[in-house]
Amino acid sequence: MNDSAADTQTWTVASSQPRNGAQVRRTTPITLELREPTATGTPAAGKLPTAQARKKAAAILEKEDQDFRDFLAKGQDVVGTLDFTPWYKQAIVGLDMKQTAFNKAEAYLSDGNEPTSLLEKWRDDNGDGNAAITQFAVDGLSPDAPDEKTRKDASDALGALAKADEDAEGIAGSG
Repeated sequence: MNDSAADTQTWTVASSQPRNGAQVRRTTPITLELREPTATGTPAAGKLPTAQARKKAAAILEKEDQDFRDFLAKGQDVVGTLDFTPWYKQAIVGLDMKQTAFNKAEAYLSDGNEPTSLLEKWRDDNGDGNAAITQFAVDGLSPDAPDEKTRKDASDALGALAKADEDAEGIAGSG
């Protein structure tokens, strides 16, 4: 393949399959859209219209918030039981130390359409949710757990994640 300026190329793919003792050869034309990958491996989003890029970024952030809520719910289900220890081991190291969702979302936003303050606010609020889940894990080690501390930690996490969702909705709607 060459590095031409064309955005699409048509290729023919051939496959052979044995059928009743004979090889049957099929060819199928396919069209590929080529995009330069970003540092995070996400296709460059500069080709997306601004509103579409923001909605895509917001969806990534909202999924991360939901993943954190789901993880917390698992912890709430097992706190006070022997099943808490494996959950604790995952929670104590933090849920997204590499900030994967943030980096993927940021890749969809270019300098011209990036709502920087909302993106940073989402990172802060999502980080507060992560920290509250980690605190839930620490407090969940108490022989009295679940107790008032773990309920407060869970409430704090859910509150921070709700704020993060609002930030993501703002990213989707800003413009």
